[in-house]
Amino acid sequence: MAEARGFRLAQISDCHFPASPDTPYRGLKSDPGLAAVVQAVAAWQADAVMLTGDLSEDASEASYRRLAEQLQTLHIPICALPGNHDLPDVMMQYFPNGPYRGPYRQRAGAWQLMLLNSARPRRIDGSIDDADLLQLAEWLQVEDGTPALLALHHQPIAVGAPWIDRHKLREPEELLKCVSQHPDIRAVVWGHVHQVFEKLVGQTRFMSAPSAAANSLPGTDRFSHDPRGPACRWLELFDDGRLESGILYAL
Repeated sequence: MAEARGFRLAQISDCHFPASPDTPYRGLKSDPGLAAVVQAVAAWQADAVMLTGDLSEDASEASYRRLAEQLQTLHIPICALPGNHDLPDVMMQYFPNGPYRGPYRQRAGAWQLMLLNSARPRRIDGSIDDADLLQLAEWLQVEDGTPALLALHHQPIAVGAPWIDRHKLREPEELLKCVSQHPDIRAVVWGHVHQVFEKLVGQTRFMSAPSAAANSLPGTDRFSHDPRGPACRWLELFDDGRLESGILYAL
């Protein structure tokens, strides 16, 4: 008998969309990369999309509008959180479901998705407000026994690439303490790092999503283009609390 299908979530990150499609990002145009990633997500038959920051390169209304138009071709629900390149007040006009006024939570099958805003104005690195951590802990107590996926933009642990690790989450100890105290958090995911990374910390999987625009080879001192190109992470969330994940490369 075939195994029951889980809830399929596509994590798309770091699209770096500009106002004009002719403006390159790290020598590449963002539009074709995202279009190919969207095609891969459609072929995988995702149930929802989660965007983990740096949707725009210039925080322009035009960039968010163009990005939304591409993603809406999937005809599935979208939630989003801002990154250090984003302006939340502009972004939320096109992606209203996200942690703009505090943590955001939504169901994903038998799971709950919890999104935190780690971006701070005029900073490349990130931080989490104490009030947001308190809200997170409260949700976990109320929903005790419900598997959870936690998402933010900045990496809470080092990924081994000095060029981006100097811009990780500042003072992550309280967040990591919360994760270690709540086994219902099965995985923590983020964007920002433009590379694939995964590490098991205790019983929790810590995973990055690659960029839908341009990626770096892992473990490098400087950004070094990954020839595999744009990609996103897929996550399949099963009712029994299991999680499977991997990478979808642009078609």
